[in-house]
Amino acid sequence: MSVLEVFGYIASVLIALSLMMSNIKRLRWINLFGAAAFSAYGYFIDAYPVFILNGWVALVDAYYLVRIYQEKDQFDLVRLKSVKTPLFNLLKERYGKDIIHLCKKFKWQQLDDAIVFLLFRNMKPVGFFAYRELNDAGKVEVLLDYIIPEDRDFKAAKYMFDDSNQLKQEGITHLVVDPSDLEHEIYLTRVGFKKLATGFELQLK
Repeated sequence: MSVLEVFGYIASVLIALSLMMSNIKRLRWINLFGAAAFSAYGYFIDAYPVFILNGWVALVDAYYLVRIYQEKDQFDLVRLKSVKTPLFNLLKERYGKDIIHLCKKFKWQQLDDAIVFLLFRNMKPVGFFAYRELNDAGKVEVLLDYIIPEDRDFKAAKYMFDDSNQLKQEGITHLVVDPSDLEHEIYLTRVGFKKLATGFELQLK
């Protein structure tokens, strides 16, 4: 098998892989690289329809990626008076298995005496955020920080931990988290938490 054939197979795999992504931004990026590579492959083997079509697809991906990065989302954090609401139950039913899969230490019973928020993105419910107050004034333990799969592009995390005044209005100055696994630790580090001897902690700016 020639190097050119291997290059063509890699391009095909990238395009196929992009179609498996639930996150639209990740889909566009992977599809962009795959289409650009496949376009180059078509050029080198003199298959000009392949070259032109995939070059066009790459340009379309680039156009929509620019729009995605320029688009300013509107986030809202709404405090729930009770977790026994139809909207909460609907989201729990739809995403409950994914929540337990990602947040391995989380138990639904923890929400009985927790403060719970729903996070909205452009008026669409995209996540849960729950915490309990600790003895130290202003310090809370995060029990649940969950975003639905198609909205995991870190914009919600930036809003929650960098831009949101809602948590500050609740009197929160420090967030502490006991991570569930290595993947959770990587996420916490990426969104600004610092690793301490007792877990991870973030001081709100």
